[in-house]
Amino acid sequence: MLIAPHLGVPMFLYPVLGLGLCTAMLRYQGLGWSDVGFRWKTFGIAPLVVGGALGLAYALVNYAVIGPVLAHLLTERPDFSDFAFVRASLSGYLMALGLAWVIGGFYEELLFRGYLYDTLLRHLPASRLRSLLAFTVTALVFAVYHWQLGSFGVVNALVFALLAGAIRSFWPANLWYVIGFHACADMSAFTLIRFGYL
Repeated sequence: MLIAPHLGVPMFLYPVLGLGLCTAMLRYQGLGWSDVGFRWKTFGIAPLVVGGALGLAYALVNYAVIGPVLAHLLTERPDFSDFAFVRASLSGYLMALGLAWVIGGFYEELLFRGYLYDTLLRHLPASRLRSLLAFTVTALVFAVYHWQLGSFGVVNALVFALLAGAIRSFWPANLWYVIGFHACADMSAFTLIRFGYL
């Protein structure tokens, strides 16, 4: 699941393969998606609006502060060549907005802040630091997962993952908050790319 972007697997297959494998692993352990914080019955306007507003706020701070600071410290500009299709056409931009929900919001949050985080919590040795360790490892794995975006993309993804993990910790039983956060942050980034700000 974690190496799919680096093997040339088509993006639309990530959710099918990744969530299928996670579902199989959860069933093997006698668990379901509700055991890792995802329930369809907790879907609602409030989690999406609150998460979405946090995602939009993050995107604005990332554009105005975090991104420029990272570019200065790393002496590297972000590489958005993978997203040239967003600028090229309206249909590409609309497709990117859909991908923001399907890949970024839904798939990546179920995979990282859902499955991986909760699996680490269950299997790490019991200690006062177990939650912090699961939080940290999840953020680091998420950052490395974005290796194809260069060092800027990895560090930026790490900052994002720390905030997404904090949101997950604040609403531990409802992944819809962090799904909305991620999707709206990605939609904002695609909009900035579309109109030439990134």
